[in-house]
Amino acid sequence: MIKLFRKIRQRLLTENKFSNYFLYAIGEIVLVVIGILIALQINNWNEWSKDRVKEKEVLVNLAENFELNIEALESDIESLLKFNTSSRIVLNVLDNQQPFADSLAKHFHMARLPKTILSLSQSGYEQYKNMGYGIIIDKPTSREVVDFFESTLPTWFTRYTQVNAPYVPFIDHHVPLFIYKRESLVPINMDHLYKDDYYLGWMRAYMEGRNTLIEIESEFIKENQRVLQLIKDELDD
Repeated sequence: MIKLFRKIRQRLLTENKFSNYFLYAIGEIVLVVIGILIALQINNWNEWSKDRVKEKEVLVNLAENFELNIEALESDIESLLKFNTSSRIVLNVLDNQQPFADSLAKHFHMARLPKTILSLSQSGYEQYKNMGYGIIIDKPTSREVVDFFESTLPTWFTRYTQVNAPYVPFIDHHVPLFIYKRESLVPINMDHLYKDDYYLGWMRAYMEGRNTLIEIESEFIKENQRVLQLIKDELDD
């Protein structure tokens, strides 16, 4: 093609047809510009395709974060419910001054556990920040994700930590009251526990604290599910 243009140009110059040559030169320039524009368009399309691959990777990792967080919250609620079941059993025994039975040892142990250690995943969001927020095309979804990790999650975790604060005074108080075995507690003196209002009060406080944690974790599961659905909708498009 280039050789053909050169031959035509040489022939026009040889024949001294300047006007025709001028038109030819303009046409050649136009063809070069069109070629450059096509090359740029192809390059832009390639870059866009690469970004869409990155976007999908980010969305998949974000979805995984939310799914793991939902699982962690549901597992934590399950543990808190078990602890509260043990607390009710212990309080019922003490309120009714029932004798100790070996089956109660595990419940005395679980009833004293004020909380569990909850860790939530954010690795997908860190990847998103590193790649740049513009990688997700849908701006409403992008804003929801950023707002969740930058505002909703920190605010929620502050509330969670406040409710989930350790109760050191109570732990120090009840240490001398039991013989410790593996994941079990055996009361040294049941008659003392029947009348120990401090111990009974903290048992009830633990239950209330756990109920509050269950409530705020249940609400947070719904928020995780809501944002997760937005991400899944983007992946399905």
